[in-house]
Amino acid sequence: MRPLRALFLRLTAGRLTPWVKQIPTVLTFAVALLVLLATRMPVSSGGLLLASVIIELVATIASFALPWRRIGPYWSVLIPCASFVAIALLRLATGGTDSPFGVLLIIPTVWVASEPGAWNPLIAGIGTCFALLLPEYLDGAPISLGEVARDLLTPFVYIVAAIIINEIARRLREAGEERDRVKDEFLGLVSHELRNPLTSVLGYLELLRMTGENLTDEQRGFLSVADRNARRLRHLVGDLLTTAQAGAGAFTLQRARVDLNEVVRQAVESAEPSAEDAGVTLVARLADSVGLDGDFERLGQACDNLISNAIKFTPAGGTVTVATELRGTDALLSVRDTGVGIPADEVAHLSERFFRASTAQAIPGVGLGLTVVRAIATAHGGRLEIESEQGVGTAFTLVLPVG
Repeated sequence: MRPLRALFLRLTAGRLTPWVKQIPTVLTFAVALLVLLATRMPVSSGGLLLASVIIELVATIASFALPWRRIGPYWSVLIPCASFVAIALLRLATGGTDSPFGVLLIIPTVWVASEPGAWNPLIAGIGTCFALLLPEYLDGAPISLGEVARDLLTPFVYIVAAIIINEIARRLREAGEERDRVKDEFLGLVSHELRNPLTSVLGYLELLRMTGENLTDEQRGFLSVADRNARRLRHLVGDLLTTAQAGAGAFTLQRARVDLNEVVRQAVESAEPSAEDAGVTLVARLADSVGLDGDFERLGQACDNLISNAIKFTPAGGTVTVATELRGTDALLSVRDTGVGIPADEVAHLSERFFRASTAQAIPGVGLGLTVVRAIATAHGGRLEIESEQGVGTAFTLVLPVG
């Protein structure tokens, strides 16, 4: 089972997309066709069988090719609805009421019923009724009283099952949301309580360095180490607070007209000492003018995190390139490195909280930086795009609407 799970994650990147949900339908439909060929079952209409295969094939291609994030998740229900039609035609071509392929209806029914929305059980029920009853009444054969009873009872059972599945899925989603809410509240509380003492510690460390004329070089070195780690901890606390706010829906922006080039200039200037210490070349390639409505501080925080990550995961002698670009109605901020890269099956998980790629295990970090970047991008109505090749490097791109 473990190799199959690994293969599934590699093929799907661990995301429950319409394509992923379509996989069981495609597999069972293919098995049904193989059974049909192997048993040489009589086919009453080759045209209906061909139409069934074409509809299922088109639905599968659409589930993979269409940009569902832009279209909206509710449209993905059209894929299993197409499967209902394909199964109805398959049954009609292979014996109608006597066809053994009605069992295929279970999978699209479960898919539709498990989606959010009170209408989905009804959609699943209508689809099931259509696939079950169409062959029954187009067959032309006389219908007995027992068959009428079956025609009334079977769709009813499917509808009740769809309602139960929908309710179970709803409760599971609510339980997950409640767990995330409690976790975000806890993180927010802890982060808030840690900020004040950390600020105090940093203040006293700075005061000690300024007034400690009699300190030895060794003691000043100790103070520098303490100051560096306190600042690192403050940065971590800030990331925790940001992710908690984003999860709780309390993430706010102070919007104004922002020069994205200036955001990058300040971030690159701040990161130059770290890049120099790491032996990494830091390059900025800025477009002529890239302005947008946004939060200067938050965008700076996102840029800082991306550059810091890129430097951290790029070996000495490598290059980190920060660029801006205006493309249509979007402003792009990209950070590209020549670092260790990320395995393909892990890219989709990079912006999840506390997730760390397998290539990053030996490098210090807790896996919050990209979560913060994604939250900032989402708050601006944009998105974070990630491209990576293991051993070659990684490119992170913030795509932000200009208006």
